[in-house]
Amino acid sequence: MERTKTQRAGRAIGWLSALILAGTFTAERAWAWGHTGHVEIGEIAAEALPDTIKSILRTDRWSDDAETAIAEWNAELDVSKGAGSIHDFERDPGHFIDIDDAGLVFGIVPFATMPGSRRDFDTALRAGGQTQYGTGYLYYSMVDGWQQVRKDFAYIRAFTVGLRTASNRADRDFFVEQLALRRKLLLRDIGVWGHYVADGSQPMHVSVHFNGWGNYPNPNNYTTAPIHAPFEGAFVKSFVTERAIRAALPRYRDCGCQIEQRVHDYLATTLATIDQTYRLAPGSANYTTPNPQAVAFVTQRVAAGAAELRDMIVDAWKASATATVGFPVINVTDIESGKVRVTRTSFWSD
Repeated sequence: MERTKTQRAGRAIGWLSALILAGTFTAERAWAWGHTGHVEIGEIAAEALPDTIKSILRTDRWSDDAETAIAEWNAELDVSKGAGSIHDFERDPGHFIDIDDAGLVFGIVPFATMPGSRRDFDTALRAGGQTQYGTGYLYYSMVDGWQQVRKDFAYIRAFTVGLRTASNRADRDFFVEQLALRRKLLLRDIGVWGHYVADGSQPMHVSVHFNGWGNYPNPNNYTTAPIHAPFEGAFVKSFVTERAIRAALPRYRDCGCQIEQRVHDYLATTLATIDQTYRLAPGSANYTTPNPQAVAFVTQRVAAGAAELRDMIVDAWKASATATVGFPVINVTDIESGKVRVTRTSFWSD
């Protein structure tokens, strides 16, 4: 049953009351979708997961309401803003990436061939007189977070087998404890990383036209007014319903590719909607009234974020079957096949 915005707000306060007291937030270009949009994306993505993954998230009592946890964690990177300058300056550029109309990140790095690391990306940008902190590095935030979730799933696979094959009380206790801890970490890791995935469906988070068209060639005379905040915040809260988002949710898409390619394709698809974003905003008073075309478009963008988060979680679970755990590393495939039997001494043995 669809929850109202008021019901969700009350639920969020109850879930987070032990974690958050109060905060003073400044207007930053890195915000996306507002709290409402992020919570909806996290919740709908979690609801749409296959039962196999849901059962992993809900196994212990703390995670009985896993969907709520993922939903609320999805907003955490905005909730935590204002913690301090070092905190914010490091995290804020992870929410966006400035790609221009020629497909270059800030006119320097071709988005089609992104370097293999943030270090190499920043090196290339500095050669052109810019840095990752100026252009944003959303692409890397998404890949990084997905790799962590895959690792979480890998440990859950390993610990599950370890618990099943444990031959003594000490091993059983170890694996019970580690599974409980890893599930808690998994919920937070999915939720916080999911914030970046959600950001990636907001067209202005992947474009140099991030808040009005800006000082660029503008043959279509698109607005230069600051449309970013109303587009992702008040408009979503007022006019985009959960029912409509669910109805717009596409089926799972298996890209048959590595995560780097999947993230690239997702962000490129979002970037392709930047013109539509501005076509639906003909004046400074835009994204304030429920124009049907605008409502349908923004709904589709929110649904795209929820679908991509769901799909990437599924992909992380699948990929965890061939990941490694421990040090020295052990292949999860060998653990699940019975080739390697793990005990508590297989982990953290130093």
